Amino acid sequence: MLRTALLLSIASLTLSPSGNAQTQADSAAAVRAIHAALTDWVAAANRGDWKSASKVWAPDLIGWYPGQPDDTYARELDRVANPKLGSPKTHYEVQVVEVMVSGKLAVVRDIWRFTTPADKPDAATSVVRGFEVWTEQPDSSWRISRWISAPEPPAH
Repeated sequence: MLRTALLLSIASLTLSPSGNAQTQADSAAAVRAIHAALTDWVAAANRGDWKSASKVWAPDLIGWYPGQPDDTYARELDRVANPKLGSPKTHYEVQVVEVMVSGKLAVVRDIWRFTTPADKPDAATSVVRGFEVWTEQPDSSWRISRWISAPEPPAH
């Protein structure tokens, strides 16, 4: 009886959704899609193409950065419609540290580097650590629904 119970327990673990091969494949596909979306965002932002960059945002977007008003989908679309002209061009980089996927949600932990032009007297690189909640959209794309960022103190 104990042996049967033990075998049933082991069988249930191997058949659980978390161990399901399809679930693992879906999670791996989500991770690849998220990495690609971030790579595309960085490339678009670095060329000043905010229309393409805005594809990363979900319609229910809410983001938070210290000292700034909450970011929203509407604010991001306003950036596309009304780009800042003549402002210093920032170079963006992202290092994805971790992606955790569960169903239609993913949490991404990453490190961003924003560098102002080297020919500017105040050129500097800011390092910002971030967390993002990504959601799978009806069209199967993955987009950022929530984000929070925290800048690191400047290096001395």
